[in-house]
Amino acid sequence: MNPKLMISSAEKIGNNQDLLAQILLRLPAKSLIKFKCVSKQWLSLISNPHFCLSHTRHQGHEGFLHPTALLLKVQSVLSPEFHVVPLKHFSQVPFFHYISTPYINILQSCNGLFVCETYDDDNNVEYFICNPTTKQFKKLSFLQNPIKDGEFYVSLAFDPLQSPHYKIIVVREVLKNSLIFALDIYASESDGWKVATTIFETKEGDCIEDSVFCNGKLHWNSYENQSLYLDVEKECLQMMPMPTPLGGNRLEIYRYFGESGGRLYLAATYHAYIDLDLYVHQMASDYSHWFLKHRLNMGDAMEVFPELNLGCHPFSSGFSGVSFVGSERKEEVKVVIWADGKIICYDFNDGAWKMIHDPGLGLKIGTPIEFFNHLHEQRFIPYKYFESVYVFEDM
Repeated sequence: MNPKLMISSAEKIGNNQDLLAQILLRLPAKSLIKFKCVSKQWLSLISNPHFCLSHTRHQGHEGFLHPTALLLKVQSVLSPEFHVVPLKHFSQVPFFHYISTPYINILQSCNGLFVCETYDDDNNVEYFICNPTTKQFKKLSFLQNPIKDGEFYVSLAFDPLQSPHYKIIVVREVLKNSLIFALDIYASESDGWKVATTIFETKEGDCIEDSVFCNGKLHWNSYENQSLYLDVEKECLQMMPMPTPLGGNRLEIYRYFGESGGRLYLAATYHAYIDLDLYVHQMASDYSHWFLKHRLNMGDAMEVFPELNLGCHPFSSGFSGVSFVGSERKEEVKVVIWADGKIICYDFNDGAWKMIHDPGLGLKIGTPIEFFNHLHEQRFIPYKYFESVYVFEDM
């Protein structure tokens, strides 16, 4: 092709803002971050909040976003470092290095944004939301601060496929050790708080820090027969049943609460000597009950992957970090599991065990640290990461 003709065509595209935007919408988020340096025009376009929202929505498939990676964090260890597990096209992001604090704790991942808390050496706590892809973050301030030594939980409700706005939900104990809580809600659309919209009482088994946003509702885990969820639009609390524990002498020890494709899932393990079973439950669409979707036995995974050595440590099965990830082409979910230092999944689409991420020969995700004497004693918490150029308009 004639070089002059190529330059002329490029100039026509470059000067056509609408056509340029349509091309850039189809590029990965990390590429767009780099392309901000091309020109002032590209910087202005890619930084525009409306373009950022359009790009996020362009990445959706059948009404849902799909994560590009999982962040694995060792339970009970405060650190800015996480193991990154790629799920599809993904380039490494220096997670949270731009936050000047030695201790960081992820509270929730929600469709591209993270809610985190940070601690300084004097144990002072700050909360913020951030987009790791753009390294943009916003510190949170509250109209009603937590009472001293009282329970205080911060969650996020955000679905960019439905709205560019988000809500911060705060659950705070009104009297120490009372199990009586107030619900405060911040709306980015109005940049305002509604304080004590609801006063309610919980039970000892409720896990208010374990929140999952799905279908416009914020759900909390519970080891009781019922749990709470918040209809975010109506700003009202409702009850939902929880799975009935198995009978016999088996004690439920770990729960993994999550969502995928608009469905709620809960996986449970039981305290028993070398127990390799994982019970996967799914919530009915009308919230009437949970049904047991599958009883997965990790021994079957060892037959597919003989290099796995699960159940070699008493009362530490060697697997954890369960996450529920959908497929862009099929309806069924994948159950992603950290197993003996590798990342595998059970794919309900074809009923097969598959390897997601193998760090390499002789390498394992996770190492014995601090009070862990054995790799299998570690428990991992997974957080979904979505590459996104979304920007906060209310900063």
